[in-house]
Amino acid sequence: MEKSERRKFLISIFSVLGSTALGVWLFKRNILTWIVRKERDYGPEITLSPKSDEDICILSSPISEGPYYIKSPLRSDLRDSRNGKVLNLKFKIVEYPICKPIENAIVEIWSCDAHGNYGGYPEGIGHNIWETAKLLEFGKKDHIEPTTDQLFLRGYQKTDLNVHVDFTTIVPGWYDPRTPHIHFKIILNDQEHLTSELYFEKDFCDNLFTSVSPYSQYGKSPYNFKNDGSLADVTEGKGLLLKCTEDSNRATIATAKIGIKLS
Repeated sequence: MEKSERRKFLISIFSVLGSTALGVWLFKRNILTWIVRKERDYGPEITLSPKSDEDICILSSPISEGPYYIKSPLRSDLRDSRNGKVLNLKFKIVEYPICKPIENAIVEIWSCDAHGNYGGYPEGIGHNIWETAKLLEFGKKDHIEPTTDQLFLRGYQKTDLNVHVDFTTIVPGWYDPRTPHIHFKIILNDQEHLTSELYFEKDFCDNLFTSVSPYSQYGKSPYNFKNDGSLADVTEGKGLLLKCTEDSNRATIATAKIGIKLS
């Protein structure tokens, strides 16, 4: 190959590579979305939480804390004017395996809003997988430092003499790359006994996300237990699925009976 022909050949190769790189860059969000939404052949078995008045308890499964944890304020109404389906969420904390109710346990919860945003972090990243990936430095970080002082949908309480705590919040939306969930921690005598998440039944979410604003602007969640990246290494989720009903004010109500070991 002569020098001039070799030069033309190299130019054509670099031109193709440059076009490919440009295409990847322009469609980086679509490509990353396709990758994270791809389902695995398996997923963890997530089972229903026992009812509060049932004479059974199970050892609730741990789930990782996630990158958006901030210490929460003491309060019961967490909404801070966030729009969404009202959720009255009751916790009952018991000692496994004897099912003895536990007083003075701290129950802390946090979740995203209907748009997939967390209090303390930039608005709009819930449905922008590329910006989320950048905040996590593409998997290098497991916690993101907050950037604002907003604490919506975050709070904690202590179990009372009836070993219950009640929160008023909203049903969380979905965001890339997570199935809808609520984070929680159980702390007793300054010791963290459990960090985990609560989930919702698919039919409940599908109906809500296609019929109620502002959830409906995003539609059904494309995520489930088989393609949620945070659940990739989780084999079971005992007692973490909420059974939701509706009260006379059309608010969603649910109870989580959480079993922990004290030893």
